[in-house]
Amino acid sequence: MLQIYFLSILLNLVAGLILVYGTDFTAKDSLLPENSEGKGFEESEDEDEDGTEDENDSVFDRKLQTAINARGTFFDDGTFRLVVAILAGLTGIFKLLSAVQNDVPVIGDLFPALAGLAACCALLMEFYTRKSNAGLKLPEVLTGIFIGGRKYIGIFCIIAGVLHFIFPRVLFL
Repeated sequence: MLQIYFLSILLNLVAGLILVYGTDFTAKDSLLPENSEGKGFEESEDEDEDGTEDENDSVFDRKLQTAINARGTFFDDGTFRLVVAILAGLTGIFKLLSAVQNDVPVIGDLFPALAGLAACCALLMEFYTRKSNAGLKLPEVLTGIFIGGRKYIGIFCIIAGVLHFIFPRVLFL
């Protein structure tokens, strides 16, 4: 179905942008609207201790990160992230179960489906650790993969979404 194909591309890109550039709510200082030094998100991420900007970040990266991390945007909203996580997971499951016309079932869209499922797990674990007051600890393996490696999962989601858009009939994409 072409609708699932489009949703897979869209949700992989949105989830990837959230995971790469979005605020990490599992970090202790990012739970507050402003971190302990009184700076906003856009100042604390881009500047070093001496107030200069990091040379490794491109202008596009700084502007995109500022736009995503600005207070009041929907990328910073926990409900939006939860909805993206649920939709990415459902779309990943549907991509495994259904194939686009004249495509190979299951392995025809394997990378976009796995990217959507990985983004779903990462965003749901972030939501759970942020909202949970219970003393339940997640296993270290899952925490290391889905919370510690969230930027890598985000990059994988972006790459899978872009390649799935450019090469629609390639095996595994």
